[in-house]
Amino acid sequence: MSQSINFVGDRRKRLNKTQKQDKKIMNIMINVLVSIFVIFLVVMGLRIFYVFRLKTVKDQQTDVRTFILSHEAIEKEYIVFAQKLKKLSVFFGKRKDKQEALIFFSKVFGEDVIVSGIDYSSADEDVVSFTIKTPNVFVMERVFKTLEDPKVSLNYPNISKSNMSRSASGNYTLSLAVVLPEIVELTDVDSTTKGVN
Repeated sequence: MSQSINFVGDRRKRLNKTQKQDKKIMNIMINVLVSIFVIFLVVMGLRIFYVFRLKTVKDQQTDVRTFILSHEAIEKEYIVFAQKLKKLSVFFGKRKDKQEALIFFSKVFGEDVIVSGIDYSSADEDVVSFTIKTPNVFVMERVFKTLEDPKVSLNYPNISKSNMSRSASGNYTLSLAVVLPEIVELTDVDSTTKGVN
């Protein structure tokens, strides 16, 4: 029996093998292309999403800016009003401090000393000026001692005395200018008067 060479069978086997490899490569290429397409779609979707978000934020920013600009006049009025209130509160606070100082000195000097000639309108807003009147020199000496008393100087360390005079009837007058401290912490006036008298 003679041996025959089957060229067709070999060729068919090689073709089948090549076709299988080509199919494999084709499947790989299709998968790669599909993956690239999916990634492209995802990137495009994200880009569209972020462009939309950016547009929304810009629109909101424009709306807020328009709202703020439309209320600019109200804000200016509010700032002016707040500054006026601040100045008024400082002014009335200082007036209150001056009134408390006068009440303090009226009580600490006693009933026989008359406080008059009160002047709030000083060039320096922290100063209150007034005149005291005493019936005689002994009461005036007591006033001087009272002014030097540590309990008084603790509350009002800067007191200027000026224009002391004596009338024909024996009354004495003295001008005082009291510089109000930053924080006035008044001690008990009754105990101060007891220690002075």
